[in-house]
Amino acid sequence: MAITATVLQLRFNTLLQFIAYVVLFRSLLQLRTSEVQAAPVKITLNTLTNCTNGTTFSPTDGELPISCCPEPDVNLNVSVVDFVPKGNGRLRVRKALQCLSGEELTNYTEKLTKGYELLRNLPADDPRSLMQQRRIHCAYCTGSFTHDGLSSADNFTIDIHFNWLFLPWHRIFLYFHERILQTLLGDENFTLHFWNFDNGDDATNSTQGAGCFTPGHFVPEIYNDNSTSTFDPDRANRTLLPDIPVDLSIPGTVLLVNITVRSVEEAVPRNRAAMQYAMATGTVPRDYFGIPLKYGDVRPINTDAGSMEVQPHSSMHRWLGAAMVLANTSAGDPIFYTFHANFDRLWHSWMGIGNNSDLQPTDPDWLDAEFLFWDENKILTRVKVSDVLSIDDLGYSYEKVNDAFWISWPIANFSSLFLAFRCSCVCLVILCDASSSLGEGSDLPCPTITIWPMLPHSHRKVQSSSGSNIRNAINCRKRQAEAVLGRRLKSPT
Repeated sequence: MAITATVLQLRFNTLLQFIAYVVLFRSLLQLRTSEVQAAPVKITLNTLTNCTNGTTFSPTDGELPISCCPEPDVNLNVSVVDFVPKGNGRLRVRKALQCLSGEELTNYTEKLTKGYELLRNLPADDPRSLMQQRRIHCAYCTGSFTHDGLSSADNFTIDIHFNWLFLPWHRIFLYFHERILQTLLGDENFTLHFWNFDNGDDATNSTQGAGCFTPGHFVPEIYNDNSTSTFDPDRANRTLLPDIPVDLSIPGTVLLVNITVRSVEEAVPRNRAAMQYAMATGTVPRDYFGIPLKYGDVRPINTDAGSMEVQPHSSMHRWLGAAMVLANTSAGDPIFYTFHANFDRLWHSWMGIGNNSDLQPTDPDWLDAEFLFWDENKILTRVKVSDVLSIDDLGYSYEKVNDAFWISWPIANFSSLFLAFRCSCVCLVILCDASSSLGEGSDLPCPTITIWPMLPHSHRKVQSSSGSNIRNAINCRKRQAEAVLGRRLKSPT
């Protein structure tokens, strides 16, 4: 399905006006920060103490106020210590769940379910409990924390999503989650294995060497047994269906109420394309990591995210559905941690592709960003981004898996669905109709535009079912933005 030059010519003015509108809107948001001296984001005891209600956005109820602050019983009158990685001298290996079998699978299942039983049963004043870990994720992700000395009323609130803090913050969060499980189990060698959802191909006969090369795109059985502590009933019904893979092509910037269930034959090529697109080498740090977030910056929005956070990360949350869609509830489900372990692995894998290591931010305002976490001994710990850039230093590694599934997927295999549309600041992605093998079809209530400010020029694309859908898509995106912002916006002409 191609967009003709004639259609693009007819719609070019509309697109340019819409782009100008988006740039103006983002400029106005940042205007208030011009007098604030740039510095790293730093979460302090003062930040925790001044925690307030945040906001989240529900696909059915719109914007909702959320209380995510630590429970009143959690003691904040404590000293803060600096982070020191803890290891026993060797690297633990986080393995792909789909390849565990026999006694190893039995032992891991017993350990994992016991660990989550203990987490769920910790008292309310224990900051290590699963409930408190859910709340701390919520507080960091809903604008509950405000930059020290600034006002939440002016939107100087902090969200570790949709910006360059997303990957390192979640690495730290997983590190402490794993350490807490180790402590509760009394086993310093316990390792949180990962859901290898991005592999949809059987490559067991490949020449890639030792590792796990079977498909991992189904919900791991260990998390789908409703008699165990690793199960959460607040997931979409599709997650319980046999032989149904995840769908990584779900738009990451749109909250959908109804999502089509796709077979393996339908989902695999879509997932492969989504992964290749998300992990493609960029040209600047923001392509993969998202926009910078520094002291005095306003709270970011979903279109500020890096390529992997939009898809497949947000896509996974949407596909799992229900509680997993919302930042205030998602980290209360044990499955959150196993699929986020795979995102941590994907970051590590991305660093080894081509010259990607040169694209990791080196800005001191990224490296020196600080967060507070309770460790496995309930000690409030200060961690910097620079502390967690090496997983070797953190004491673990990842089993080799079939990343070749998406690395070797050439752009040419689906380039007919896209048309390059280069611009200096933002790019529009209009979803295809059902006639396209990668299109969203009737899944969406209306055609959807996604704004991708993070993608490099070489990967900025536009796809559309027809030129006539462009204005409808722009108007639909405008209505969605109005719902998020709570006010009317001027229509593009």
